[in-house]
Amino acid sequence: MEQNILKKFAALDADVLCQCKTITQPLGFTPYFHNHDGCEILLILGGILDFYTESGGARLERGDLVCINEYDFHRADVVTKGQYDRIVINVRHNHLARISTSRTDFTACFQPNPLNPIKMTHLSEDKITELSGYAQALEESLAQEKIGDELVADAFLKLIMVMIVRQFLKQGVPGRTNIVPWLVAETFSYIEDHLSEEITLKKLEEHVHHNGTYISRCFKQITGITLQQFIIAKKIMLSCRLLREGNAPCDVCYMTGFNNYSNYSRTFSKQMGISPKKYQIENR
Repeated sequence: MEQNILKKFAALDADVLCQCKTITQPLGFTPYFHNHDGCEILLILGGILDFYTESGGARLERGDLVCINEYDFHRADVVTKGQYDRIVINVRHNHLARISTSRTDFTACFQPNPLNPIKMTHLSEDKITELSGYAQALEESLAQEKIGDELVADAFLKLIMVMIVRQFLKQGVPGRTNIVPWLVAETFSYIEDHLSEEITLKKLEEHVHHNGTYISRCFKQITGITLQQFIIAKKIMLSCRLLREGNAPCDVCYMTGFNNYSNYSRTFSKQMGISPKKYQIENR
């Protein structure tokens, strides 16, 4: 498999991160498809953006809140170039599970939902104000090192998650037009269904009945990366899951369609910053 490396995986350096940002803050990885080893909450406070995932896309504006599951690829394209105010909260999945209860599962709003594929909801002005206050307090608590600050941070995170879970249960599915073109959506679907195989442009052409150059151009317009870069990144994410499940690295190489361990190990290390074997040891 040809190596075409663009690092799209961003590891979190803490269980919980919270940032209240404006357009002046760096957009980070958002110009192209990327993912994290944790869940992400994105609340739009100002500006308009087109938000894309593998499951669909939508135009977002003030009050729109999106829940992104760990390892899910996503991208934001700012429409109002001079304005993009938002709250971004990243939480590792196992931390969300730890602070959940038998009655209240904070991980539920991040799970796949065919009725709400983008996993989005919309907050009223009162709810925006309330959640913004909690987020500012969470950000401040995470930045402090006084005794008890970690407990205060956990308390505000729980308040935020309770509000979000209740909002999803109360509102149901928002009616939004999917802005991902059919051809790109079908390409996502084909890649997902054939990750364990060698995926070629010729096979994809036969499946969607379009010219490969046209498919590639449409795909990059939405994702910001090439087909080959996305296929490699998806295979690496699949291999991460297989490694966590206990499969031997040499077996995972073939289970993800690389068919050459040296190439697989080198590609994995460039994407993840760690070898497959070391990744497995650290994620047992």
